[in-house]
Amino acid sequence: MSKAGLLLSGACVAIALVFLVPALGFPGGSGDGSPGPGYFPIIVCTIIIILSIVLAVMYIRHKEKYFQTNETERTNLPVLLITGGAVILYTIMFMFLPFIPLTIIFMVFLNWLYKRSWIFNGIFSVLFTVISYIIFSKFLHVML
Repeated sequence: MSKAGLLLSGACVAIALVFLVPALGFPGGSGDGSPGPGYFPIIVCTIIIILSIVLAVMYIRHKEKYFQTNETERTNLPVLLITGGAVILYTIMFMFLPFIPLTIIFMVFLNWLYKRSWIFNGIFSVLFTVISYIIFSKFLHVML
């Protein structure tokens, strides 16, 4: 039995419940049969809970050790944590800085962190930002 696996399964169930409880208060659908705003989150949360329970049962039934870290995983852990922190910082800074410069800076930082060449870094960062801007502002009509 893997304690880390059970912890992961429990965390997934807890997070799914955090989103499921408010979703149950949303309208389920309209009279013409079209799904309402609560339809998709309820389905996704239910699937996550079911799969997490299945995963927990698998961890209990099997005696194998999961989450054994090797040298590569240990050396990648700081990069993973820095990436997570950068995503959180990007989300916070989104309230204060415009989309285009913030996204370019974010992408340059991530490409630098993952040791990409500066030429690739610059081209990719600008193209990714421009394509993202076009998709969100022109096609999805999201104000950035």
